[in-house]
Amino acid sequence: MLRFFNSRIWKQALQLCRISRGVEGWQQELDWDFSQVGLECSEIVLFFNLKFLEFWDLVDESTQAMKEVHTEGHFSGSLVVNDPSTVAVNLPTLEVVGKTTIMKDVHNRLLKGSEFRKLIWVTVSQDFNIRRLQKSVAGQLGENLSDDEDTIVRAGKLSDMLIEQGRYVLILDDVWDGFSLEDVGILKPTSDNGCKLVLTTRSERVVRSMGFKKFQVPCLPMEEAMDLFLSKFGQDMLPNPTLESSMKLIVKECDGLPLAIVTLAGCMRGISDPRLWENAIDELQGNIRNIHDMEDKRCIDHEIKKHELIEYWMEEGLIDEMGSRKAMECSGHSILQKLEENCLLERVEDGMHVKMHDLVRDMALHITRKRFLVKAGMLLEEVPNEEEWCEDLEKVSLMHNSISAVPRTMKGTPKFPKITTLLLSHNSLKEIPESFFEHFPNLKILDLSHNPIKSLPNSVSGLEKLTALLLNGCCELESLPCVVKLQALRKLDLRSSGVREMPEGLGMLVNLRYLDLGYTRCLKEIATGLLSKLRRLQYLAIHSILQNAEEMSELNKLEAFEGGFSNVGYLNMYAGQRKELYKYSILVCPQNKPRSFVQYSRSSSRNSVRFESIEINSGAAIVLPYQLQQLHFNHCKGVTSLNEVGLRDGTDLKVCELVRCDELESVFSSNCDQLRTLEYLTLTHLWNLKVLAGVEESSMGIFSSLKEIVLSGCHKIKQLLSSDWVLHNLEKIDVTLCWELEEIVTGSETEFSFPKLRRLRLCSLLGLKSICSENGVMVCESLQFIEIIDCPKLKRIPLYLPQLKVDDEGKLSSANSLEEICFNEMDWWNSVEWAHPHFNVKNVLRPLLKFRPWIEFLNYKFIEPQW
Repeated sequence: MLRFFNSRIWKQALQLCRISRGVEGWQQELDWDFSQVGLECSEIVLFFNLKFLEFWDLVDESTQAMKEVHTEGHFSGSLVVNDPSTVAVNLPTLEVVGKTTIMKDVHNRLLKGSEFRKLIWVTVSQDFNIRRLQKSVAGQLGENLSDDEDTIVRAGKLSDMLIEQGRYVLILDDVWDGFSLEDVGILKPTSDNGCKLVLTTRSERVVRSMGFKKFQVPCLPMEEAMDLFLSKFGQDMLPNPTLESSMKLIVKECDGLPLAIVTLAGCMRGISDPRLWENAIDELQGNIRNIHDMEDKRCIDHEIKKHELIEYWMEEGLIDEMGSRKAMECSGHSILQKLEENCLLERVEDGMHVKMHDLVRDMALHITRKRFLVKAGMLLEEVPNEEEWCEDLEKVSLMHNSISAVPRTMKGTPKFPKITTLLLSHNSLKEIPESFFEHFPNLKILDLSHNPIKSLPNSVSGLEKLTALLLNGCCELESLPCVVKLQALRKLDLRSSGVREMPEGLGMLVNLRYLDLGYTRCLKEIATGLLSKLRRLQYLAIHSILQNAEEMSELNKLEAFEGGFSNVGYLNMYAGQRKELYKYSILVCPQNKPRSFVQYSRSSSRNSVRFESIEINSGAAIVLPYQLQQLHFNHCKGVTSLNEVGLRDGTDLKVCELVRCDELESVFSSNCDQLRTLEYLTLTHLWNLKVLAGVEESSMGIFSSLKEIVLSGCHKIKQLLSSDWVLHNLEKIDVTLCWELEEIVTGSETEFSFPKLRRLRLCSLLGLKSICSENGVMVCESLQFIEIIDCPKLKRIPLYLPQLKVDDEGKLSSANSLEEICFNEMDWWNSVEWAHPHFNVKNVLRPLLKFRPWIEFLNYKFIEPQW
């Protein structure tokens, strides 16, 4: 999808917001049928017309207010989904009335009841197709449908899955087009089967075509709208008659739309100057003021990673050159935050993505239709007709299609003098005609990533204004034409491509800031002296082990690095003079050893150094880069403790992984600051490991940040944790195949507190005699999962779970957080002691027991570390 947007869009949208609240004028000016999407002036005002004031954090507050409005208005209850005569209902209404919020309230209310065996929620959205909907519904049922099967066969299987659920409610949110329930495999709700189907849509056409019972969510009448505004603005401002009249004018402009009212009330809260209120009214009625401080907003996408969006902005030149990449990224995050706070971008739950509302996107693309050609993700097999390639085009996005060829001849010379961005990534292009790029003399950004293209045409060499050439994932691309004329080039991305040698003239690109050669496994070598010529590089990824690391010292502006050195000496030489590195992933590995590079995520905050098959001389300090967060040792010799390595610069260490370091006897032989910041510790196949930390002095605070510890194949260790350590943040203990381990927590105390522990897994510990001291108790108020497999000497489970509650019948309460207890021998379970001060805990927990045979444990895939 297109990833850019021009401020003219927003200005035009503002100019369209006149005092009349109808849409007739819009249709005359834009020749666009807004009735198809239910667009209203107040809705555009909500997104575009509030920049004259700085927003407070209104998003969460507005959502909560919407919930209050729905509750007070009993919208959810009015849906009568429990009415036997109602088989399906529908919510067609304006977007900002809050259809999804209402349905979430309905969903949450139904969860509290027992009328239905299953509640199923699926978001359909605009890019609907039957196979995707089938997959989504099956996924919500915990089932899979084969991609190889016919749609009709899949529909039959989905129908059977739904029948097995008994009485269920299926909520389909944000439906844009009508479809046949039978084609999908969704059962038609009837009074006999007791099932219910609820759709939300803004289209009357969908309601009619699918024959659903319509439930129109009303807007608020003026009196209730005013009450809502005052509840969020503050009643204490009412005595001022001037403000009261202004409030009524503003509320009137909102047309009774709750989300618009709440947002405006929060925006004006605390403002008592009548002139500012008059200015706000003028803005709402179309007199645009203070527009000069609006940032260019050229970003559009359904859902996109934040760091990718910022990278796009930098490619397009939307973030001012600031001298350092770090500063530009910080500026990008600042802009993102403002856009989110102003409701121009929507937050995604994972915190790593954002998205733009589909109505805003459609509006923007319509206004820019003469300058932007956007056909992204439309299953195209060939480029659009020449009639659609008008001379005024500036941006073209044909990404995520199935285009396998481009025209060999295009009329006109040059044909497209204004196009600056051409996005053809994620297609099936195998070949591009030699003269193709002659038609794009002013092209600045060319994205051909993820295409099976084998070579680029020589006309690429003539794109003298090109600033970004993106070829990520072109695994069949073996070579590039000469790039010596591409003097404006700032970014060259060849990651995961098949290039065998560096393009001719690369060393002449004095403006190159970004060079990604990561995972270029066919790249034979990089000529000595080439990198040292690229003195402006800020980002470098190169997975070939550098033969001559000395030339790296000349890259004084480098801030982000992903690469490898053949020995510790080269690492020390480089890290010792690179205090400005803020993002890195470094491998230290001999030149002749196979390498398994850790996947480096450009969005990750984890800076890592990995040592593989390296021999480290005792007492030889390692110079680590500043702000190190992940440290890995794999098959390394000469290390008996990490204290010998010299971790003086590892003060931000979060993750430590040690694998097959045969001489290691203790992770830390004495106390050090790194133990206080460490969050994840993984120890695997350390044959001589005897203790985690041989700390003689006071150990208060040691491992105080530790969240997870994973121990496997460490046969000589006898005790794991000490009661002296403060482990209040520990969430997971996973210990397997440690045959001489006798005790998990050692100490004489009678009570140990693990308030955040969620998972306890103890498997194949043949020597384990106790989890803690003989009469001790481990208080675990958050425990969710317990697995104890093949621990024959363990006779007592000392866990006290305060969250366990029983009802009057002695059964486990629904408020309990414990989900599962796994074991592999019934005789062991029957004989093991587990005391509780108030009830027979083993009887109470019987519904949570899961028997796991030994053979299943052998095939069990260890849970991946969460770091």
